[in-house]
Parts: sequence; structure tokens; C-alpha cells
Amino acid sequence: MAIFGQTIISAVAAGAIYALIAVGFSLIYQTTKLVNFAHGSIAILAPYVSYSLLKLGLAMPVAVLGGVLAAAAFAFVMDRVVLAPLRTRHISVPILATVAVAIVIEAVISLVWGSQPLYLESLASDEPWRISGLSITPNQVVIVGITGAVVLPLLWIIATTKVGRAMRGCAQDPEVVTLFGVSPARMYLLSFVLGGVLAGLAGVLIAPVTGLKPTGGLELSTIGFSAAVLGGLGSLPGALVGGFLIALLINMTQVYLSAGYGLGVAYLVMALVLLVRVRGLFGDDIEAVRQV
Repeated sequence: MAIFGQTIISAVAAGAIYALIAVGFSLIYQTTKLVNFAHGSIAILAPYVSYSLLKLGLAMPVAVLGGVLAAAAFAFVMDRVVLAPLRTRHISVPILATVAVAIVIEAVISLVWGSQPLYLESLASDEPWRISGLSITPNQVVIVGITGAVVLPLLWIIATTKVGRAMRGCAQDPEVVTLFGVSPARMYLLSFVLGGVLAGLAGVLIAPVTGLKPTGGLELSTIGFSAAVLGGLGSLPGALVGGFLIALLINMTQVYLSAGYGLGVAYLVMALVLLVRVRGLFGDDIEAVRQV
């Protein structure tokens, strides 16, 4: 029972990070109808920047903020330089462009920081608190707290404000929203920048646990996209739930079967959802399946 409880605690902390990635996937898709396969690579870029800022002597909070802003800035450039010129092309073209961007990010990271794993400090202590035989670290509490403080207000903004309605409207009919004074290009850009912020946060939160390696973006993209598909691609609440469910499945698999099967569970869940219930748990849009 103690092992089960400890697994749940670990899954909650990991699920908060996966939820950040999944919400970013769904936010971009909800606005642009585009699956951004560079999302995980943008996430892993942030902790590398934070690592360099720490080496320059900056305080941890400043370094983390710098990494997150770097991810947002890269997402900004990616939308304006790479994707904006391709929006009139078939949807497969910008999707392949995001794959190319992911490869470029991995190559740049290897060139600048090297291919050897690096270590980034945690935002809080990893010295555990003992509560009823279970261990909870301050860092886990910080991870869950940051996720809640960022994602919950974002869900409210997207669901209730004019900006949120404009973003959703751009995905449904960009020509009609222009009649109401909404610029689809600006909404697309906003979704990518917000997605970059979420990805950057996820990256700096998970890096102290997994270490920094150039190929880490692929793993984050796989898990985050699987969580988004499970929740229903385009549904932000669904992405939040999907992140925690994926984390629970992965942790249970690693504890009770084998540590090497964790990523395979993410692939399996994604395949099963696409075969059995393409809308996921809370989604209502099957167009995403055609992109996959």
C-alpha cells in the first residue's frame, strides 16, 4: 500500500508537468488546427538556457524566467518566420515544418551545449517530508502549485474572455472572425507564444528530474501529445486530465512492470484512443486524427 501511495504522489507531480505540455498542444491546435511537433523540443530548450544563465551567476528564479522567456521568444519566431508563410498550403506542409524545427532545435542544442547530459537545479528542495509513511518533497509541491497557478487561470481566460473566444473562432472560421475585427494572424501568434510559455515551464520543471539531454524533446512531445489525444485534442480541460492520467499509467507501469516500458505506454495509449475513441475523453473534433 505504501508503494502504491508513493506512486500516486509521484504521478501527481509528473502529471502536472505533462499537463503543461498537453495544454500547450491543445491550445495551439484549438486556435490554428495545427499539431506542433516541435513543442517538446521548445520545452527542452528552456532549461538549457536556464542552465547557461545559472553559469553566468544569475539567481535561480531569474534563470528560470529567462529560460521560459527564451522558449516563448523561439515560439514567436517559429510562428512568424516558419509557419506564417505556410498557412495557405496544405496542412501537411506546416506540420512537416514543425518536425523540421524540432530536428533543428536538437542539432543546435548538441552544437551549443554538447551531447553529454547536464544537470539543472530544482526550484525547491528535494529533501522529503515524511507524512504517514509517504515521502513528499517541497519540489513536488512547487511543481503542482506552479501548474495550478498557470493553467487554471489560462483555462478561465480561454473559456470566458473575448480573447479566448477570438482564438477559438479563428480555428472554426478565420474569415468570419475578421468581420468582427479579429486578426487571425495575431491569434495564431498568441497561441504559439502562450504554448511556448507552457512548454518552457514544463521544461524547467522536469529537467532536474530527468537531466538535460538534446533528445529529451522527443520524449516530452510523445508524452504530451499522447496526453492531449487522450483528453481530446483541442480540449484544454481534457489535456489537463490527460496529463495526470498518462503520468499515472506511466508510473504504475514503471513500478509494477519495468522502468523501460514507460514511454511505450504513452504510444500504446495514443494508439488505443485513435482506434477506439478518436475524440478522446472530452474532445469533439476528429479533424486532428487526419493530421496524425
